[in-house]
Amino acid sequence: MFSFLAELLATTFLGFGAIYPLLLWLSPHKLIQSGFYRFNQGMVSIIISIGMIFIYLSLSHYNNFYLGVFWLFIQLVLTAVFWKTKHINNIFISTPPIIGIVYLILVMNQVFLIDLYLSDYVIIFISYSIIASVFFSMILGHWYLNVIQLPIKLLKNSIILLSFLLIIRLFWNIYALTTFEVTDNYGFNLSLFSFLWTFEGFLLLVAIFFGLIVPIILNVFIWYTLQIQSTQSATGLIYVSVVSLLFGDLFYKYYAFRFGIIV
Repeated sequence: MFSFLAELLATTFLGFGAIYPLLLWLSPHKLIQSGFYRFNQGMVSIIISIGMIFIYLSLSHYNNFYLGVFWLFIQLVLTAVFWKTKHINNIFISTPPIIGIVYLILVMNQVFLIDLYLSDYVIIFISYSIIASVFFSMILGHWYLNVIQLPIKLLKNSIILLSFLLIIRLFWNIYALTTFEVTDNYGFNLSLFSFLWTFEGFLLLVAIFFGLIVPIILNVFIWYTLQIQSTQSATGLIYVSVVSLLFGDLFYKYYAFRFGIIV
């Protein structure tokens, strides 16, 4: 796993930074304080910066580095522009993610050991979106402690989005388990389902459990908790989901880099 650590960390941070600002469409600025936007834009700027540091220190031999720098520059500029204003425009905020997605596609074409198809790109960005969505839900859940009478539909919408993304991953995992084949270190071709029960494939089983099954179950509890307007309890459960998804995503990405398994 450590042989792919730089690629794993760089793409995780950059993927988060590319997707997260788009989630601000779920919380219109007319319904939430501008401080929510300041916090999130500042956080995204830091996350992208960390990702670019990993690119510079460990992956600088890959091309298109300056496009990433340009993406970070635009993100910092827009963060500064909207830092104190109450007139926030989500269209402008969505501009850096477009640059970030293009940059990530170029990076992924170089760091992955296999040729990526359109479906692979979709699933990879679904993975980034799941992590961004659960963090967004966690931060939004905290905001209910700061803002009185904040509509609970905002948090419900973020949980619905997270559930939708997890369901997509669920169906893709089922498809992969029934159709994919993997070549192990001994040169044998195994179905992905059979590969799960080998020594090499065991951690992928862990990824599916923590990165898919546990979050889906938690989302059911979170949803019923929101139905009784208990945002604090829901946020506590989202914390658990964050830890579970990060743990699962770590192993999902390892198998993507090590064996070319995009699930």
